[in-house]
Amino acid sequence: MKFNVLTHLKFCLYTLPKNHQFSSDFLVYKNLVGFNSITMNIIELRQKGILIASNNLHKIIELRQLLEPYSIPVRTPEELGISINVVETGKTFEENAKLKVEAFFSIAQIPTIADDSGLEVDALNKEPGVYSARYGKEGFTDNERNLYLLEKIKNVADYLRTARFVCVLAFKYDPDSPIRFYQGIVEGKILYQPRGKNGFGYDPIFEDIKTKKSFAELTLEEKNQISHRAKALQLFLKDLMLLIGR
Repeated sequence: MKFNVLTHLKFCLYTLPKNHQFSSDFLVYKNLVGFNSITMNIIELRQKGILIASNNLHKIIELRQLLEPYSIPVRTPEELGISINVVETGKTFEENAKLKVEAFFSIAQIPTIADDSGLEVDALNKEPGVYSARYGKEGFTDNERNLYLLEKIKNVADYLRTARFVCVLAFKYDPDSPIRFYQGIVEGKILYQPRGKNGFGYDPIFEDIKTKKSFAELTLEEKNQISHRAKALQLFLKDLMLLIGR
């Protein structure tokens, strides 16, 4: 059975903070560019699955847990024999996510989801941003990258150390459908020194504004409830349920 929805929208779904606390169910739609319908077949979706444009095990598990109740399988590049390296030349998270989803979809020709994410520090004019994974010197470890960032803002007052983790997901269903974008944000601040032993990347130096814990002090289960990627995935799921008529 097929379901039609008015979706010729290139829109972003944003979750916005309220009084500096993130509200996961507050959605803002923007960039409406027209009203055509696309068709999504749930039976076909369950047969083809959704390709995640990453071999990151954590991302794969996260998406599988999200889609398992709906019997929608998650395909991986390794499973489909896809091995490509997408050069992230975009100046925004959205542009990089778009580059990835288009590259992987062009090969797989099945519904595809991709993401780009990073840390924005206000005192550094929103650096490292899209360069989060390669900030500082080439070959830096996560710890070296964290220390490099901390050194750059060592004299910045606490109230000016505001920062956020941002994740943008891009989803493409078929060749004729527009790419759909979903953004998750977690507000917080940069600590003066690393805290916690969990997580990866900038987790030890980022304090979540709501829990007052660094991301590295959270358990994996706690982080998966509030992370920027988790929020973007939840928005994707809400939209997907609309597309398949649930």
